[in-house]
Amino acid sequence: MMGEQTTATLGSDTASPVDGLLINRPATAFADMRTFYDPSAPRDLPEADAWFEADDTARFILDTEGRVLRTNAKARALADCGMVGSRGLFICAAHRSRAELDALLRDLAHGNRTNGRILFRTGDDEWCILDLMTTPEAPCRVFATAQPVKPLDLAKITALGAVFGLTRAETAVLLHLTAGATPKDIGRKLDMSIHTVRAHLRSICMRMGVRGINGALRLSFQMS
Repeated sequence: MMGEQTTATLGSDTASPVDGLLINRPATAFADMRTFYDPSAPRDLPEADAWFEADDTARFILDTEGRVLRTNAKARALADCGMVGSRGLFICAAHRSRAELDALLRDLAHGNRTNGRILFRTGDDEWCILDLMTTPEAPCRVFATAQPVKPLDLAKITALGAVFGLTRAETAVLLHLTAGATPKDIGRKLDMSIHTVRAHLRSICMRMGVRGINGALRLSFQMS
């Protein structure tokens, strides 16, 4: 039998950044919260509160519509830079990744999945990998992390090309794609027609075994 468990809820006298979660959990259960919690993190309420605030990973607690309820220091720094989490929204309504976030939030809210990942463009050559997850102990909360990533350099793209058997032209297209270029931009930079660029993109996705440009981008960053 487990010992007495303590639950912190948003707005209560004992509220902490682990709102709605059972704090005094066995290590194995704690480790199951893969994208949000470190298995070595403290489980006592005050210590967990301090750990959350000081952690090097940007951590957000959201509601099921993507509104930011709580952040740690690292997350607030990203929000101050306008990368993610600013103005009370994890991703602003006008951003092109918002539709992807909304679809993921719906799946999480309906129990169709318990976690997901989005590659989020924050600037001309800046990206963030966003991991979201839910847990049964907090059904109205979504736990998210944001990890800024740098554009992939030529050496990394060349290595990816070798792994997936990309041609030289496809490798060049992928290099510009991961740097944030649109298909039209890629065509202009590589002196290709838009039809040729799209043909290369289809071939890249087929060779990498993914669906669409976003799938190719996610896999490229995950493997590098």
